[in-house]
Amino acid sequence: MSMWNGIHHIALATANLDATIQFYRDVLQMTISAVAPSKEGRGRHCLILVKENDEDTWGFHFFERPTVGKGAQTLAEVDPTAFLMHIAVRLRDEAAARALRERLERVGTPITDIPELGTFVFPDNNGIILEATWPRTA
Repeated sequence: MSMWNGIHHIALATANLDATIQFYRDVLQMTISAVAPSKEGRGRHCLILVKENDEDTWGFHFFERPTVGKGAQTLAEVDPTAFLMHIAVRLRDEAAARALRERLERVGTPITDIPELGTFVFPDNNGIILEATWPRTA
């Protein structure tokens, strides 16, 4: 049985959070969470729920970064690494999260805890940041 339970969310940067909210809400008709205020260098941010009422799949987590994507007029001019912040992968449970952490530590992968979420992030071999998240027990 795989320890993985799908993609939880993809964190992206946007130069204009209000315009992003308007596009995803009004054009794509997705549900938008409350906007969290800027804190500790994170910028304002919100969740864009692709599937409502599903803790396993939030969808997109947009963070406001005013300088992202300036000057790009075509897809070929866009630097995708400027927009991608991290990809959150969903583990089946806390035991799988502990096992993953142990494997990462064994191979010397740096791990950063996100205390307010109870999750952790780590880079893959390409430098893409992955966040491990899992269901919480009551």
